[in-house]
Amino acid sequence: ITSQRVFCIDNNPYFRDFVCWFLSDVGCEVVAAATAGEALSLIRQKPSGYDLLVVADWLPDMDGVELLQTLRSIHYAGRIAITAPQLSPEQRSTYESLGASSILITPVGYCELMRILEPVIATSSASRDQRDDSAYGQALPSFAR
Repeated sequence: ITSQRVFCIDNNPYFRDFVCWFLSDVGCEVVAAATAGEALSLIRQKPSGYDLLVVADWLPDMDGVELLQTLRSIHYAGRIAITAPQLSPEQRSTYESLGASSILITPVGYCELMRILEPVIATSSASRDQRDDSAYGQALPSFAR
């Protein structure tokens, strides 16, 4: 995997640490925040600086819908994956209308994280040359192969 910049925004330290550890292990550069305010202060500095945001549906200072609305207002155009223990059809529809590229129902495992990375990897690789698919399996940590 080429180095992708991923931002994990989740107030659960265990989940945040898991996402950071796993994505770092497969070659991503990962930044993390526990609140929407903390994340927005970094994203506002460079809205194009992240390939993927992994965002919790609920954060202590803002819900996921409000965060996505704010991200779109500051012209963040990258991919966004929402994580939640459950979502109603209406909530899913709202996230999709705001441009969420993935919705992950927690608990999230290795396969789900790799699935949300695939489009990010493909997008960045398409701008270089053709991606070497044989390297994809090698990006998985040994315990996930």
